[in-house]
Amino acid sequence: MSNEVYGFRFLDTFQSSFYQLFAVGHQKIQEKSYDWDGLRRKDGPLYLFQYTVSGFGSIDINGKIHRVEPGSAFMVEIPSTHRYYLPTDSEVWEFYFILFRPRKIEQEWQEVVKMLGRIPRIQEDSSPIHFLKSTYLAAVKNQIRDGFRASSIVYQFVMELYRYGKGYEQVAERWPEKITLAARILTEEYHSLQSLEEIAARVQLSKYHFSRLFKKHTGISPMEFVTKVRMEKAITLLRTTDYTIEEIAKQIGYASSSYFIKVFHSWVGFSPGEFRTGKDLLLMNEIRFN
Repeated sequence: MSNEVYGFRFLDTFQSSFYQLFAVGHQKIQEKSYDWDGLRRKDGPLYLFQYTVSGFGSIDINGKIHRVEPGSAFMVEIPSTHRYYLPTDSEVWEFYFILFRPRKIEQEWQEVVKMLGRIPRIQEDSSPIHFLKSTYLAAVKNQIRDGFRASSIVYQFVMELYRYGKGYEQVAERWPEKITLAARILTEEYHSLQSLEEIAARVQLSKYHFSRLFKKHTGISPMEFVTKVRMEKAITLLRTTDYTIEEIAKQIGYASSSYFIKVFHSWVGFSPGEFRTGKDLLLMNEIRFN
């Protein structure tokens, strides 16, 4: 079983505005002496993400003790008021971790912590954990050889956490039955939908509970979902038919062509007319709003 930690200090990017990877590791702890106090460490400032794969450990954050089991992580700043350790009732704590400097990544880190919480539950087959493990293996194989690669690892890892926190990994196959049904209704009947209350009633949920549950599992609100479907259909019609803007607006469910133009511009970046003619624009046959 691996029990190794790899540290990184790259002079090529040390004095530049790059993200700074500090260390990555995979450890299987059995010694009761394993104990880190976030206010006594001398290696900060750092951000730490640590993910448990077997056994369990404990972390005390501002006086509240959390048990960190398989499938759980913790996210802390160093220095800060926390202490993590192998508790007396645990025989082993196996985990992966990554440490990096706060430089240039403070805002993104705080937003991720706000979304996920200090002790997030994250599936082991998710992209953030796959990326964490692959980073460790890259370190084992000596494939992280310069500060530019290390910088990209820090940024990509935080973005994977951000993406996970936004719900984009909640693939359709894992959606609850009612959310799958609602998504199918929105996809098939996008042109004639009247209200969210209508969809919520058809899946036997209150409007509030339906909206909250839909966003939790799909990553976007029901209205964003139906707008996505409408914009994708509008792009197809603009590229493959001679329908007027007004006719396209009606076909995809907008009573007002001016409102359709406004929504299209906000999603695509230019008007339907500009998109159709392609003047001074890169010609695109399809845009995927995923």
